[in-house]
Amino acid sequence: MSTKTSKYIPVDTKHLKLNTILDFDIFIQTGNNFVLFRKQDLPFTEETLNNLAANKVNTIFVSEEDREKIGGYCRPIENRDNINIPDKCLTAPFDNPENLEKYYKTYINYYPIERGNLLPGSRIDFNVYNKSNLDVELYVGPDIGNNLAGIVPNDIHNAQTAITIHKDDIPLYKEYINNLSLELTKSKNDSSDLQFSILRENSKFIIKDILEDPRSGETIQKASELVETLTDTILDNQSNFSSLLKITSHDYYTYTHSLNVCSLSIGLGTNLNLKRDPDLLELGLGALLHDLGKCTIDLRVLNKPGKLTEEEFKEVQGHVTAAGELLVSSNTEIPKNAMFTILQHHEKMSGKGYPQKLKGDQIHINGRIGAIVDFYDALTTERPYKKAFSPFEAFKLLSKFQDDYDKELIKRFIVMLGKQAQLERQN
Repeated sequence: MSTKTSKYIPVDTKHLKLNTILDFDIFIQTGNNFVLFRKQDLPFTEETLNNLAANKVNTIFVSEEDREKIGGYCRPIENRDNINIPDKCLTAPFDNPENLEKYYKTYINYYPIERGNLLPGSRIDFNVYNKSNLDVELYVGPDIGNNLAGIVPNDIHNAQTAITIHKDDIPLYKEYINNLSLELTKSKNDSSDLQFSILRENSKFIIKDILEDPRSGETIQKASELVETLTDTILDNQSNFSSLLKITSHDYYTYTHSLNVCSLSIGLGTNLNLKRDPDLLELGLGALLHDLGKCTIDLRVLNKPGKLTEEEFKEVQGHVTAAGELLVSSNTEIPKNAMFTILQHHEKMSGKGYPQKLKGDQIHINGRIGAIVDFYDALTTERPYKKAFSPFEAFKLLSKFQDDYDKELIKRFIVMLGKQAQLERQN
């Protein structure tokens, strides 16, 4: 496809962010023509940039219609770990200080929930809100102010937007889903989707409690019990354990990420024929607690809707050693093999990771599994400033960086998720 129209904006390639999905088409100029080089919604990777450089292309062009989209972009990431990014690198609408404050206020004061846990026609004692990046809007609940106040709409499961509750209503929501779980047990309802959904929600509550009180021996005990439950659930449902991962929140939260990493790590460990006790339980516990140290990081840094400055990135990197220090100070016995996942999930086979720059066989298998799964889940989770990668796009990126990760484990991980996806489509 080519065109001679002059309605294109020149953009230096150094202003494009690597390893993100661009939401605009990229054109290159050949003579007087502009030729489509890469369609929107595809990842802009280092390979893409190298292809441009190999053809001596330092300037790409974007349609005038996409001026606003390109306008929010800033200087590129010098590497995929966000080092050397200027603090002003916030894309619209977060480059507006007022909008940024709205974002933080909404993020901190509201808790995302799953639509699947709200039964159409049931009564709720808490308000539910539709959530955008910046604000919330009352959707259903006692304050709705009509005859249907507090009645869950029949079309609750059809909408695509994220829903949330105020953090003060978490106890009421917990009571609601626990009563729902009891009703399922009494009625012998075999709705596995709903059972998985309730398990996910209760798991997130436990992880959230752990992150808020990491020094408590009681919360660590809860973590061990949760890992046993998740492990047994995965072992009993090896054909469809991916249902544990159907978290519908549109935002990244440490507790949802921790649940995903734990479930995927146990799934991969199962695929590797690791024994339930102690191998899977230790792997799962380390994966569940792998980001424990993030509770020491300023929420405005941890949840920044944009690229981190060098100083901020160093602060985030500190979460690995912070986790170790927290667990030591809690006087809680953590199995050594669980600690490997916590302390090594950012190490790389190439020796380019952190905090110890371990290399190859110096990294325990639990650390290698944690590294792959952590990277994959981070890529496939949507953020306010970037779209989630599809599994296929994430696999391509994993393969591209395979020198950093255990090649055989990557293959086993991809095969495992491929089988899960195939079985899910059959169901």
